[in-house]
Amino acid sequence: MLARSLTAALQGIHGSLVTVEADVGLGLPGLTIVGRATGAVAEARERVRSAMAHCGHELRPRKQVVNLAPADVRKDSPGIDLAVAVALLASHEIVPAAALQDLVLWGELALDGRVRPAAGALVVADTAWRHGAKRLAVAPEAADEAALISGLEVVAVAELSQLVAALRGDRVLPRHVRTAALTEAGARGPDLADVRGLPVARLALEVMIAGGHNLLLHGPPGVGKTMLARRAGALLPALDEAAALEVTKVHGVARGVAARELVRRPPVRMPHHTVSVAGLLGGGTPIRPGEVSLAHRGLLFLDELLEFPRACLEGLREPLEDGEVTIVRASGVVRLPARFQLMAAMNPCPCGYLGHPERACIDPPTAVARYRRRLSGPLVDRIDLVVPVQPVGAELFDEPTAPEASAEVAARIEAARARQRERLVGSGWHANAQIAAEAGAIETLCPLRPAARALLREVVRTRRLSPRAQHRLRRVAQTLADLRAVTGQGRGEIDELELAQAAALRCLPEG
Repeated sequence: MLARSLTAALQGIHGSLVTVEADVGLGLPGLTIVGRATGAVAEARERVRSAMAHCGHELRPRKQVVNLAPADVRKDSPGIDLAVAVALLASHEIVPAAALQDLVLWGELALDGRVRPAAGALVVADTAWRHGAKRLAVAPEAADEAALISGLEVVAVAELSQLVAALRGDRVLPRHVRTAALTEAGARGPDLADVRGLPVARLALEVMIAGGHNLLLHGPPGVGKTMLARRAGALLPALDEAAALEVTKVHGVARGVAARELVRRPPVRMPHHTVSVAGLLGGGTPIRPGEVSLAHRGLLFLDELLEFPRACLEGLREPLEDGEVTIVRASGVVRLPARFQLMAAMNPCPCGYLGHPERACIDPPTAVARYRRRLSGPLVDRIDLVVPVQPVGAELFDEPTAPEASAEVAARIEAARARQRERLVGSGWHANAQIAAEAGAIETLCPLRPAARALLREVVRTRRLSPRAQHRLRRVAQTLADLRAVTGQGRGEIDELELAQAAALRCLPEG
């Protein structure tokens, strides 16, 4: 008898529906699984056999063939175990085949028949819902995560025997009801009020987050570059529903740990400079998201930028441009989301003290030039804000007026983001940094007042700016105009002041 059940296959954080076809007939007894079953799925035969035997459903010796369709999609997750076992039971007429209609199964089987959670339950639930399935059976530990997809009936199954009894009508498995949502911690990390001095760097950080730009800080060690980065997370606006779902799927697939609630706070990732290319960009077998994908919809901070391997730095070009990483293997192509904001910090030379007001640099010019060449032109061209950071005097720590706190700056950023969303509605863009130079979008969405246009011509002439650099300058100036408008100091159009500030916020390290 031929029977079918439904499950899913994972490609990064995307899924596709898989039909498990089980056929029993005459021939040499055995169990064969076909349909590009690799990795953990190739070992599913022994787990499925033992689990069914321990649940009292040892199958008759027959020729059994299981096909995972479509055959051109790679299947390498043990989450397919449950669907294989149920399809085999239906082919032996132990459970009715009609009970498997619109039911997607996802779970790894233990040898004693218990159902274990498999990574990617949220991706599977989203895939099932998009393909019109009505029910999803998962392990109890993954039920909360799967139930984040509203409109899908999620059933928690602790053992294979429970599922068999429910399919035969001997018991009822109730719809899973999510437990109380986890509340976010009140504190969001260190406060920006701790940072005294550094007015230009603080402004650059605010502009970066308000407009969705990328930022590079360069200066001697110990001047506050990392201190600013550790306070950037508190300034990031909360994720909307769609972005929170994307981020939760990425982290669920990467960690293999079930989530009880959507990730509402944008992620902040700070990988060490010894990270591998696969660790930063994604890879492995099976393919797992890297740091750039774990920072999706959030912030990626690369400290000691020029100490990262050259392959890692050049690999950032695609995600910075396209918002995704494409990983090509002989087994296929996997695309992982990677729309993040890059914040980086670097020293001006190997010893770190080139340009320091009190300490002399000990590196020869050839070593400095070789060190600077690690940062390629195409990469720095994708960074809108390049700001030097210099040591502050001790007298600043005695000032009676405290700097602005993170909450005040975050409120201003949120108001500027709201202005951008209103202005960019219908364009597909959500922040100034995403505005493309197409069909006159820059002229329409980043308008220049006459004085600002005259200053732009002068800056282009003196700095010999390319068209791309001019567009970048206008996007940053528009973010500055939005920030001034929310404080009542401007009208939201780029004036001479905003353009001059935007030009001052891009100061490359001196040769």
